Amino acid sequence: MKHSLSIITAIHNGLPMNRLFWKALSQNTQSHFELIVVDNHSTDGSEKFFESLASQTRARSQRVVYLRNETNQSYPQSQIQGMEKAQYPVLCFLNNDIWMPKGWDQPFLDALEKNSLLILSPSGQEAQPTQRESDLLKRRWKHVLWCSKVWASLFRKTEEDRLWKSLQWMYGDLDSFSSPTRGPKEWMPGIKGDSVILHRNVTERLGTLWDPHIQAADWHLYLKAAKLHEEDPSFPLPRILLKTYIHHFGKYSARQNYEALPPGLKFKSIDEVWGQETVQKLWWGYHLP
Repeated sequence: MKHSLSIITAIHNGLPMNRLFWKALSQNTQSHFELIVVDNHSTDGSEKFFESLASQTRARSQRVVYLRNETNQSYPQSQIQGMEKAQYPVLCFLNNDIWMPKGWDQPFLDALEKNSLLILSPSGQEAQPTQRESDLLKRRWKHVLWCSKVWASLFRKTEEDRLWKSLQWMYGDLDSFSSPTRGPKEWMPGIKGDSVILHRNVTERLGTLWDPHIQAADWHLYLKAAKLHEEDPSFPLPRILLKTYIHHFGKYSARQNYEALPPGLKFKSIDEVWGQETVQKLWWGYHLP
């Protein structure tokens, strides 16, 4: 039986990235899916791009649902808004600044079929079995970005061309791409905030997924699950699947200019909510070799 996914993605501008994201998602996803785009007041043509896709894909197996906000919303609030429209049991909270290889979705569905309480992420530059392996990938990506910037300037290429060329230089033939993560381990505890995949019934044990008062929502989600696992080991720790890999454009996207959030919106830090000692005990990143 073919699974269906509800993919929730918040955007604010970044048209070249949005086009590349849709290209990867539509070409490389094996499952039926709906992409729920929560647009936090884009003004660069991204709104027209996704509005057009929504009208073109309404009755297709790869469907776009477009939601527009007239102000920039927080990350957790965007995810909550998207969840309200999601109609499938498997929820994928994906950033728009990622690239996924062919068949990226199947390892997650296989894992969820064995245990629907899992919270899953792929490996990536930021999520490797050791800090050294992660640092090596990050340094390589930084070098590739610099080279592609020179290349685009010399040959008058578009930003979308540059992003695509960067991926090719980073990983080689993208059609035959396999994860650069090495070693025999299938998974490790952790979470990768740009890609979080889970079955919606996890809320029956964990409660609300996204707290609108905590901007570092992925950290909070992991810590809630880790605390529950500490109290009841039958609830699994969130896992990073090391044999599947999704590239995060990372600091490239962080350099974009984002519209200010609504005035008066205040967030609690992770340390405020959990306390530093608890964070250091439970947070997976502190325990990497």
